[in-house]
Amino acid sequence: MYQWQFTLTGDINLPPLLLLHGWMGSCRDYAEIIELLRSRFYCIAIDLPGHGKTEVTSGDRGYGFVNTAIGIVQLLDSLEINRCSIAGYSFGGRLALYLALEFPDRFDRVMLESTSPGLATEIDRQARIIQDWQIIDRLETDNFPDFVQDWYRQSIFIGIENHPNFSDLIQRRIETNQPDSLIKSLEYAGVGMQPYLGDRLKVHTKPISLIVGEIDCKFVTINQTIHRDSPLTDIKIIPNCSHNVHFQQPQAWIDLWVQKPDFFKKSGLYL
Repeated sequence: MYQWQFTLTGDINLPPLLLLHGWMGSCRDYAEIIELLRSRFYCIAIDLPGHGKTEVTSGDRGYGFVNTAIGIVQLLDSLEINRCSIAGYSFGGRLALYLALEFPDRFDRVMLESTSPGLATEIDRQARIIQDWQIIDRLETDNFPDFVQDWYRQSIFIGIENHPNFSDLIQRRIETNQPDSLIKSLEYAGVGMQPYLGDRLKVHTKPISLIVGEIDCKFVTINQTIHRDSPLTDIKIIPNCSHNVHFQQPQAWIDLWVQKPDFFKKSGLYL
């Protein structure tokens, strides 16, 4: 179903860590994080369907949310990785959450960055699908570099343009993506197309760590609600940061793993 593009970095005998990027991202997004973690983790970063160099070989259904998650598990099986930690950002975080809920014995530590559990009602899902089709229309008609620049003018990304490597981020988005493939990802795996995971998260029996930037008001509210309703979640709100925490504040992101915070100490799941 997939010809995966992925990177394997570090000593294979170290604890494995799976990294899932956001929409318009690629495995290259985690390069800085991986360099700082490679002495502690065996890092697996993949291009999700519709992104980078991963090829979907089974038709449009291969872009679907659930099929993508199953494909990731099959990739881990092929790498003989039966258990690992997982970190996902935004779109990748939604997949990470589904994987943690659907395959709880496969994933030890779970960190969701700027992530939502999906939309609870059919009305909300249909409204989001309509919104995503407006984005698809722009991908079909707009100049792609202009689209990418406009994407990062959304309020959830406030302040990201001040990062010294922002121009590199924009260029990477343009170089590693094709509008037609991004359309397939949004059409089949957008928020409106995924199963709602909030109710399952409330009764999930393993800890999950949430991380969000304090300036990203939308996702601070979403994640505070998750934390309130789901007793085994922990939340870290990172100052001076918006939606893309691992890009804007990589050390704060890394500290959640290498400093063994109390959340993981109490659960006995830290490595």
